Amino acid sequence: MTENKPKCGTKKTKLKIFFSVAIFAALLFSSCKEKITEKQPDPEALLAEIQQRIDSLESFISAQPILKPATVGNGWGPLQTMQSVGAEFTQSLKIFNTLKDTVEVDFEKTLREGQVFWIGFDKKDTSKAVLFRYEENPATIHFLMLDSTGQWAYKIVEKPVNVRYAIYEGVLPPGGTLDKTLRSIGIPSEMVGVVNGVLECKINFATAQQGDKFKILLSETRYQDSVWIKGKVLYTSYAGRTIKHTETFLYQEADPKSSFNAHYTEEGEALIRSGLRYPLDRLHVSSGFGYRIHPILGVRKLHNGVDYRAGTGTPVYAVAEGSVLHSSYGEDNGNYIAIKHADNSQSWYLHLSQRGVSNGQKVRGGQVIGKVGSTGRSTGPHLHFSIKEPKGSWMDPLKKKMIATPKLEGAKLLALKEQIKASRGSLAKVEAAQPKSINDSLQATVKWIEI
Repeated sequence: MTENKPKCGTKKTKLKIFFSVAIFAALLFSSCKEKITEKQPDPEALLAEIQQRIDSLESFISAQPILKPATVGNGWGPLQTMQSVGAEFTQSLKIFNTLKDTVEVDFEKTLREGQVFWIGFDKKDTSKAVLFRYEENPATIHFLMLDSTGQWAYKIVEKPVNVRYAIYEGVLPPGGTLDKTLRSIGIPSEMVGVVNGVLECKINFATAQQGDKFKILLSETRYQDSVWIKGKVLYTSYAGRTIKHTETFLYQEADPKSSFNAHYTEEGEALIRSGLRYPLDRLHVSSGFGYRIHPILGVRKLHNGVDYRAGTGTPVYAVAEGSVLHSSYGEDNGNYIAIKHADNSQSWYLHLSQRGVSNGQKVRGGQVIGKVGSTGRSTGPHLHFSIKEPKGSWMDPLKKKMIATPKLEGAKLLALKEQIKASRGSLAKVEAAQPKSINDSLQATVKWIEI
């Protein structure tokens, strides 16, 4: 788009400014006679100051990048999207890898057709990208800006949001399911999936009947009250004629990436069906499963696992009982371990700094088998974790339900008990709020309080 740049600093403009200053000075003189003895501003000095500001503004405008919207096309990835507006491949790859190393955003899985990135190009060198803008949601915007050293600097803009506790309560209608009912009353799909996943560990929904009661306590973050940003399922309960009353509670540690953050019963039983545990105590996904541009080779290649960012020396755990199939070193994998499990599936752990088990050794789930490193073909310390199915194909580990422990014990169980007290206190406060009918036909209500 062509910009009409104002022609500032001409003689004509200076004359206009000079006369404006002169008139202003005359008015000031006539209206403030009692202050006639005070020193009046020098019109020439005012003119010089105004001109300096104009020059600074022109300099600022000229330094701003040329912004271009990069719109995601059908089947496009982030690199193809950036290149569509003129970003060179190497620049696009650097932007992509820098952002993935900084922010836990899996672009390969969250990109949607029509989504827009903004790429800023240098006005003097229009082939040089100097700015990248990505809107994760209406309240969270990520920026990458090229600094004077040629490195990409990260900045995040977070707009004010509202946080509230909300109780969604109702009964199953004739022929209805919990999943369908929760979606019908406006609970976001992500939260519905969590509720289903938690409750199905204790409830056989095949026996669910009309009139069964549910109650869900959510922590909701909203932008401008109406736009859903994110949420947490803090509490669930379900009861029916053929289903025993069940309650679940969210347990959270101070570290938001802790793999112990999950839902449990009041007795500390983990609510997840799989016997697999996580390979680390702290989870930060830096690269997901699927085809990507390899950060070293620069070619599109299947990434057959998930990369967890972690410091060198961080303990790595076996995700389940099994026998060590490989404990070795390879040019690409570095120090790596592969474990075969009872169902003939295999778990793989790559780029380790140390290996603590040997070929053929029996290991138990949760046993420390090595430590995080950056050996082999790696750009920095991390754990590459893969799961190979019994038939030999690789699967996405993030789609495999895992646990940090089957049951909380000791200090963690005591911490859960304290958090359950807090959750019950929050429930009582929200229960006192005025209920609002969501859908009369579904007999569902919502109550909330701002926090």
